[in-house]
Amino acid sequence: MNDFNTSEVKKFLSLRKKLMVAILFASSFITSLTTAFHYYFEYKKDITYLNKSLNQIGNSNSSSLTRSLWNLDDLQIQVQLDSILKVRDIVGVAVTDEDQNVFYENKKTEIEEIVSFSRTFPLFLNPDKKVNKIGELVIWSTKAHINENLISRLTVFFLSQFVKTLIVSFTMLYLFRFLVTRHLDRIVRFLRGVDLNSLNIERLSLDRPAKTVDELDYVNDSINLILRRVERANLETNEKIKRQEKEIQMQKAASINSARLASLGEMAANIAHEINNPLTVLAFSGKKIKSLSEQEEVNKDRLVHFANMINRTIDRMCKTINSLKTLARDAEDDVYEMVNIYDIIERVLDLCQISIAQKGVEITTEFNDLPKSFYIRCKEVQITQVIINLINNSTDAIKNLSEPWIKIDVKERNGNICFSIIDCGSGIPEDIQSRVFEPFFTTKDIGEGTGLGLSISAKSAKNHNGSLLIDNECKNTTIRLEFPLGC
Repeated sequence: MNDFNTSEVKKFLSLRKKLMVAILFASSFITSLTTAFHYYFEYKKDITYLNKSLNQIGNSNSSSLTRSLWNLDDLQIQVQLDSILKVRDIVGVAVTDEDQNVFYENKKTEIEEIVSFSRTFPLFLNPDKKVNKIGELVIWSTKAHINENLISRLTVFFLSQFVKTLIVSFTMLYLFRFLVTRHLDRIVRFLRGVDLNSLNIERLSLDRPAKTVDELDYVNDSINLILRRVERANLETNEKIKRQEKEIQMQKAASINSARLASLGEMAANIAHEINNPLTVLAFSGKKIKSLSEQEEVNKDRLVHFANMINRTIDRMCKTINSLKTLARDAEDDVYEMVNIYDIIERVLDLCQISIAQKGVEITTEFNDLPKSFYIRCKEVQITQVIINLINNSTDAIKNLSEPWIKIDVKERNGNICFSIIDCGSGIPEDIQSRVFEPFFTTKDIGEGTGLGLSISAKSAKNHNGSLLIDNECKNTTIRLEFPLGC
C-alpha cells in the first residue's frame, strides 16, 4: 500500500502542531480567565482601601478644620489642606462655608487631565450630634495610580505566565513526542510502506519497553492481527486463483480439443469417402488378379497393371491418413521448419476438397506466380489447421448460395506470406467484425460450432508474429492470414 486514499484532499497538520496550538490556547484562556478574576478582586480591594484612606483622612481632619473655619484661621486651613494634598492619589482639596462658597481650594495642575472622583465631609460644631453645620471638606481623588499599578502587575504576570506556558507547552510536547507521536509516526510510515498484497506481510514493532502495556500496544497488536488476517486471505485468494487458472487452462485445453474434434467431425464424411473409394479399387483389383491367375495363360501385363493400381491406391490412402493424423495432433510444441508453400495447400485440399465438393462448393487456388520451390518458415500443422478452419467457415456460410465458390489466394508481399480465403459472400457485417475473433463467439446455430475456431486461429497467427484479419477492401468476404516469411 503506497498511499492512503481519502474522499477529499485535506491539508496535513501533525498532531504535535495541533497539540501545541491546543495547549497554548487552553493555557492562555485559563490564565486570562483566572487573572481577570484575580485582578478584578485586587482592583476592588485597592478601591476599598482608597475609600477607607479617604474616610480616615476626612474624619481625622474634620475637627481641626471645623475650629479653624469657625475661627476664620486661613493659615491653619491652608496648612492642613496642603498637607492633605501631599497624600498619594489625592489631587485636590477644598473647604466651603455653609453657603457652599469656597473658602479655600487647592488642586494639582494636572487634575483636569486626570479622571477623578470626590468625597465630601460635613463640618459640624457639634460633631457628636451632627448639628450646627458650618461648611464642608471636599477631597478629590484619582484611581490612576491604582490602574497603573494594576497594569504593571498584569504585564509582569502575563510575561511570567507566557514564559511558563511556553515551558510547559514544550515540555508537554516533548513528553507527547516521546510517549506518543513518534510511535504514531512509525505506525503511519509502516502502513504507508506495507504491501497488503504480499503473501508474507511484514509485522509492526514499536520497540517499546515491555514492563507495562498501554493503548499503543493494543494498537500494535490490533494492526498485526489485521495483517495476519490479510496475509491469510491473500494465501487463500492466491490458492483459489491458482486453482481457477488451472481449471481455466484445463477448460481451454478441452475447448481447443473440442474445436479440433469439431473440425475433424466436419471432415468425417470426406475421410470416409476418401478411404471407401480406394477400398473399392483394392477389392476390384484383387478380384481381377485372382481371375487372371486362374486362367491357363497368365497375362503378365494385366497383372502388373492391377498391381500398380493397388500400389497407387495404397499410397493415396496412406497420404490421406497421414494428413489426418497430422491435423489431429497438438502442434503447440512443434518447432519451426522450412515448408514448401505448395505442399501446405496440397495437404489442405487432400483433407477437405471432396467434402466441399459434395456440398456443391467449387474451390480453386491462386499462387500469383510463386515458384514451385517457394519455402516459408512456420509450424506447418498450425498453419494447415488455420487454413482448413477458414475454409470450413466459408463453406458453412455460402453452402446455401447459388453457385458457391471459395478461392485460396497465396502471395508474397513486403517480406510477408499472405493466405487469403475468399468466398462468394458479400462480407462480414460491421457490427460483429470486432467480435468474430473472441472466444466462444459464433453466428452458427447451437450444435454447429464452438466459437473457438477463429480465436485459436488468431492465436496461431500471433505465434508466428503475424495477424489474422478481415480484408474489407475486397467486395467478397475475405479473411487474410499474414506473417513474416522468416517468422
